[in-house]
Amino acid sequence: WIARGGAIVFEAEDVRPHAIETDRPSLTWIAGGVSETLECDVIAGCDGFHGVCRTTIATDSLTTYDQRLPFGWLGIIAATPPSTREIIYALHERGFAGHMLRTETESRFYLQCDPDDDIANWPDDRIWFELRTRLATDGWSLREGPILEKSISELRSFVCEPMRYGNLFLAGDAAHIVPPTGAKGMNLAIHDASVLAAALARWYSSGDATGLDGYSDTCLRRVWRVQEFSTWMSWMLHRLPDDLPDLPLRRKLQLAQLDYVCNSKAGAAAFAENYVGIEGF
Repeated sequence: WIARGGAIVFEAEDVRPHAIETDRPSLTWIAGGVSETLECDVIAGCDGFHGVCRTTIATDSLTTYDQRLPFGWLGIIAATPPSTREIIYALHERGFAGHMLRTETESRFYLQCDPDDDIANWPDDRIWFELRTRLATDGWSLREGPILEKSISELRSFVCEPMRYGNLFLAGDAAHIVPPTGAKGMNLAIHDASVLAAALARWYSSGDATGLDGYSDTCLRRVWRVQEFSTWMSWMLHRLPDDLPDLPLRRKLQLAQLDYVCNSKAGAAAFAENYVGIEGF
């Protein structure tokens, strides 16, 4: 694309889509103090949750669904080789813990915490203590090392419908956010981009707009499947809030879910299918 004359503009300021409901939308921005305008056939809004594309659409033309789960994740990157060859998800009485694979020399970990917690409350010694405690199992030990990065984020579900308005097509976090428990955020964004690219290729090659017209419905079918799976998985693997009125019941249901996933071939297969990605969604 760049070889054919395309360009990537870095450090652009005041980016704004215009006339998105017409057949000739445009983008304006400022780069190096110079105002620029690009006339388009379509605009792909891949600018993230805090980007400008979604906010360009009139609020009465969108329906949004937003849920903040009562869980936070302390995310850590450490300079230590992985302690496992497989991803580990752990439910402990002190909260969730996760060991994710990254590189041969670095590992990523997650610890459940309050979403409003302060990172200053998590010195390195406390982090390693919690990881050792929550991930402990017979015959296995945790490799430790210098912590390179750490941050706290909330678990959240967000969807806006439709994902198309005029000739503006939203994709990725601009249209949806999923709880990270199911590790599906990037997968969904890539799926959106793949569907949109195929639809654009069909339109440009033959004038057939069927793919563009169906873009939102096609993507949202997968988005809602992933939202349900990621939310279900989050409630199954996290220490539940103490103020739930039906806490004892919810804990029993949580253990029953885990038992089914871990000990039923059908349950494990359904989990694997959703985790990897269901064909046709």
